[in-house]
Amino acid sequence: MTEQTQNSSSNQQLKRVLKLKDLAIYGIAFMTPIAPAYIYGSASATTGGTLAMAYLIAMVAMLFTATSYGKMAGAFPVAGSTYSYTQKGINHHLGFFAGWAIYLDYVLVPLIVFITGALYANAAVPEVPFFVWVLIIAGVVTVVNCIGVQMAAKTNLILVAVMGAIVVMFIMVCAKAVMGGAGEGVLISSRPFYNPELTNINVLVAGGALACFSFLGFDSITTMAEEAIEPKKDIGRAAIIACVAGGTIFIIQAYVAQLVWPDYTTFESADTALFEVAQLAGGTLMSGLYTFAVILSTFTAGIAGQSSAARLMYGMGRDEVLPKKFFTYLHPKYQTPIFNILIMCVVGIVGSLVLDLTLVCELMNFGGLFGFMCVNLSVIVYFFFRKKERNVIKYLILPGLGFIICCYLWLNLSRLSFIVGFSWLLIGFIFAAVSTKGFKIKPKIYEE
Repeated sequence: MTEQTQNSSSNQQLKRVLKLKDLAIYGIAFMTPIAPAYIYGSASATTGGTLAMAYLIAMVAMLFTATSYGKMAGAFPVAGSTYSYTQKGINHHLGFFAGWAIYLDYVLVPLIVFITGALYANAAVPEVPFFVWVLIIAGVVTVVNCIGVQMAAKTNLILVAVMGAIVVMFIMVCAKAVMGGAGEGVLISSRPFYNPELTNINVLVAGGALACFSFLGFDSITTMAEEAIEPKKDIGRAAIIACVAGGTIFIIQAYVAQLVWPDYTTFESADTALFEVAQLAGGTLMSGLYTFAVILSTFTAGIAGQSSAARLMYGMGRDEVLPKKFFTYLHPKYQTPIFNILIMCVVGIVGSLVLDLTLVCELMNFGGLFGFMCVNLSVIVYFFFRKKERNVIKYLILPGLGFIICCYLWLNLSRLSFIVGFSWLLIGFIFAAVSTKGFKIKPKIYEE
């Protein structure tokens, strides 16, 4: 099976080189094993010190959606992810809006990690200005992605392995500190999952919605469908593996951190809460290693985020909802959508220098959960109604639960995220209305 892609000079195609292991690592790299470091302080306050339970709720919610992504990837193993699945499964124009929303998610991941990485690198080496660190991180990420997915896969594998080792060390150090009398003083406790004074349905929903931030990215695996060796079999499996593996890592980190530091109201800075935990549990060495792991995460998540956004634009360009000649151009040697990658580099740099980190995090949840709802709905419409598949559990109940859970979490996002998020969708609506002459022209659909 061969997919042909026209660029300005010749017929080219994306290379099928990624195995199940590469795809799973790609998703975990996007999510990043050290993701709790980004939200632990504020999330602990929101959940009353039960972030472990919030992560468990979010993981279960995301598993329904991961299953839906797998079903759609099996039916349509093409680049474009959420955009392609919604377009082919439901409606051409809704597909554009799903892609437009999830694009916001993919764009913002590099922004968050560029900002965070540059902040910590600047703190470690203040002689080098913040904006220079942003340029360094963006430059490395862009070069790796321009060279190709094999280079990106190998780089992510190494960096994720290093991060994973540091996270395991953090967990062990925290466990040792607790057994030595620190914090709760016991390793088995229900406290990280239940706070009798604060836990209620509103707290659980708010915590789950916030914890979803750490899971946004497992879906990026589906953007690599045309570079996977066996996409129909491996894409869905990789999404579930990444979701479960990432969720387990997040839950354990939140669990041991809560045991080490029971009073979540006493952190000096919510933004660096886990580093204070690492300092208490393992001293300067552990906190230094944890900081190093955060900086590494800027490369893994940056590589995956930038690559996913570039391939989403590639899919939309091939269907001519974006200018085809430009957005489907592949580098003659590396066969990568180089113009799209360079656009993402510029967007990441500019956004890192002008946008607020809190707003960026909230907007990620808006775009990600909106896209997830569309994919769950796509499974129901395409398989249950169009294909007349009558496995009620597989094609109606499971994706239906995924849709309902994501919708409920989405509706509980902040007012500010809705204002900015719907403004983004309005821009997309105007663009789509103009480009399709009032939605009278259907965009072309790429067929394998």
